[in-house]
Amino acid sequence: MTGLLSKALDRMVQALFYIGVLAGAAMALLILASALLRYLAGAPISFSDELAGLLFVTLAFTTFPYVMDRAEHIRLTILTERFGPLGQRLCRFGACLIFFTFASVFVYESWNFMDFSKMIESRSDVSGLLLWPWMALMPAAMAVCLLVELRALWRLITTGEIQTGEERI
Repeated sequence: MTGLLSKALDRMVQALFYIGVLAGAAMALLILASALLRYLAGAPISFSDELAGLLFVTLAFTTFPYVMDRAEHIRLTILTERFGPLGQRLCRFGACLIFFTFASVFVYESWNFMDFSKMIESRSDVSGLLLWPWMALMPAAMAVCLLVELRALWRLITTGEIQTGEERI
């Protein structure tokens, strides 16, 4: 059962990553098109800055779970790499607890922020894009990060495995 859940989580993380990559490509193309129109036709795309910002948020938040799953995020290991396996496991466990606390508060607060935005039907200034669907990415992606970290913690507890990018201790 846990293998099936783990594969489902892997697929979700991969799908979010591809959405982020597509958002990044769309953002780059939008900025390129707007810049070309600004200098060649004298009239940039009026909503390009707003949409590029929303696409950037999409890119960032949808790729977080993938980066966390592969343990390719920034880690401060100057001290912990000097510890033995037990010390490293304890530090990793502490880091998990800190992340769970941060991510739980982030999910709660960003959900409230998104819910309020939905309630007042908040829209972007120039193009009038509805903002709450974009804001929903924040708590959703961080909730997936919580699941990824929970799986890493489960592996740490059951097998003693510490994920450090491509290598595992």
